Amino acid sequence: MIKDRKKLLTGGIFDIESPLAIELRRIMIRIGRHLDLDRKRALMVTSAERGEGKSLFSLHFALVLAYHLPSKILLIDADIRRPVQHTVFQEKIEPGFSEILGGKTTVKNAIRETQVKNLDFMPAGKPGRHPSRLFGGDNVRNLVEEAHKTYDLVLMDSPPVVPVSDPLHYLDAVDGVLYMVMAGSTHKEIAKRGVEILNSAGANILGAVANNLGEVLPYYYDQKYYGYEKDKKK
Repeated sequence: MIKDRKKLLTGGIFDIESPLAIELRRIMIRIGRHLDLDRKRALMVTSAERGEGKSLFSLHFALVLAYHLPSKILLIDADIRRPVQHTVFQEKIEPGFSEILGGKTTVKNAIRETQVKNLDFMPAGKPGRHPSRLFGGDNVRNLVEEAHKTYDLVLMDSPPVVPVSDPLHYLDAVDGVLYMVMAGSTHKEIAKRGVEILNSAGANILGAVANNLGEVLPYYYDQKYYGYEKDKKK
């Protein structure tokens, strides 16, 4: 639970040299070996189901990227059914991602500046009663392409893939997917089902990120590390 959001964004809680930040930096470096981060890139963070820490990971990862890369970063809350990032940044939820997809506003009007250098964010917006109707045509790809006119790296906090199909509409707009798994909690079959869904849609899964490893590794891992394993496709 984030108790002081302002301190989080100004470095009071998120220590850029903490074990968590070090693990996130390792993930950034490994991704950079597979994707040239000097070019315009878009990444999606998803999971099999709710409660696997993807939104908090997306936030912390965006902070690390903004701190270490000479790039402009945009964090998009693309989980329009269960948005959270606007509460962290203490901003209104609209206009945002949903309003852009619905043709009600522009990318420029939906972006919020943050207190972190090189990092801005876009809230989820309010999708209305029929969220799935927002994803027609090339709406998401056009949004990301427009964002790339200003931002070097776009990071999308996506919904989980098993309960809803929304993330599959994002795949054509991103260069790769990071797949979150809650260590010691996510059922193996559910995790496998999420990967199958992504693979069947042609996703470029960059790797799996294991959250909460400190709960399942030996006692000397006294931090709740993130771990990363490159997806090995046969």
